[in-house]
Amino acid sequence: MILFTDENISKNAAYMLGYVEPQHQVRAFVDYFKSGTPDTVWMREVALWNEDETTVIVCGDGRILKNRVEKQVLKECGLMFVLLASGWTNLEWRDFAWKIVKVWPDVIKNVEQARYPMVFEVMAGTLKIHPRGRISAL
Repeated sequence: MILFTDENISKNAAYMLGYVEPQHQVRAFVDYFKSGTPDTVWMREVALWNEDETTVIVCGDGRILKNRVEKQVLKECGLMFVLLASGWTNLEWRDFAWKIVKVWPDVIKNVEQARYPMVFEVMAGTLKIHPRGRISAL
């Protein structure tokens, strides 16, 4: 599985998650794209990385799910989408780090159990994961 963290998630968090789940590839936005690369551009490129593996976007930007054009690109790409709900990007690093490490195994489990591209929302306060439905139904 390839897990791609978007520009709103620090590269340090991505690298840390790579150590937490070494059997999966965790890739940070800054290692592949310039700051400010449009979401529609990087989503299409990420979708081409490996058709034999599940590719998951781990995102701190819920606006992708509200923008008509970006939602359409997400549907076309057929990627899994894990949204770190509001509150995550405002956490101090120490709080972010322990919370993401604690919830990460459950994120992986939810993605692995999904039979089709889904949206999962991870709450910062409770660390609950809410399935928001199929990507195709956005």
